[in-house]
Amino acid sequence: MGALIVRHGRLLMLRRTASDSWAGRWDPPGGGVGTGESLAESLARKVQEEAGPAIAGALYIGHLDYPARENPLLPVSRGFFFAAEEPPGHWSVRINQTEHDRFAWSRPDRVRSTRPGLRALVTRRPALTPRNLPDPW
Repeated sequence: MGALIVRHGRLLMLRRTASDSWAGRWDPPGGGVGTGESLAESLARKVQEEAGPAIAGALYIGHLDYPARENPLLPVSRGFFFAAEEPPGHWSVRINQTEHDRFAWSRPDRVRSTRPGLRALVTRRPALTPRNLPDPW
């Protein structure tokens, strides 16, 4: 699951550390759903853990299927992606350096993710801005 956070037309991307199983890979903030968590709770928690802000709301925009690496019993993993609304006011990205070593604000057509299909997903959704989101969750 990933949060597509857009500021001034650019998408927040995080690079995984060298010690990660996906070392060097660029992805939006996000991750797995914890036991007993809703999708909304998990997305909010992962964004706050990985990038710092508490998102104000999110809208499901699509999913991607990609080869599963963590579980050999599942040939495919499905990642769900949400347009996430930034909190009001000014905030700075604070990456969790145990998981990521760098962040960048990327134009949607230049997303550097190695996750197959992410660039196509975000470029099909040009209006990922807070004013275009419905009421939170």
